[in-house]
Amino acid sequence: MALRVHTQISGHVYILHCEGRIVFGDEGAALHERVRNLLTGTPQVVINLSGVDHIDSGGIGVLVGLFVAARNRGGELKLVSPNEHVYTTLRRTCLDTVFRLYASDDEAVAAFGKAA
Repeated sequence: MALRVHTQISGHVYILHCEGRIVFGDEGAALHERVRNLLTGTPQVVINLSGVDHIDSGGIGVLVGLFVAARNRGGELKLVSPNEHVYTTLRRTCLDTVFRLYASDDEAVAAFGKAA
């Protein structure tokens, strides 16, 4: 299934709801482009992964690149609700210790306020 991304704004935070696959190729490139464009407005981004059924090394690379891009702008990229497959992939690559993972969009957005 191709990646679909729905964007919403909560205060100064962009929330992206992803459905499908985050993989090397068009899907990963589309997510990368969308978030890079949003980072010019605010470096605080939440990516909700509850609808993502598969991620590969290319998708992991996209998330890491976006994490670094947000940090370079003084912000952060937070992940919400990865399914078991996505969480296992993050854990196996030790990225579960790099990304902050949250159970809900509201929890992730609230965490930005605590950091300010």
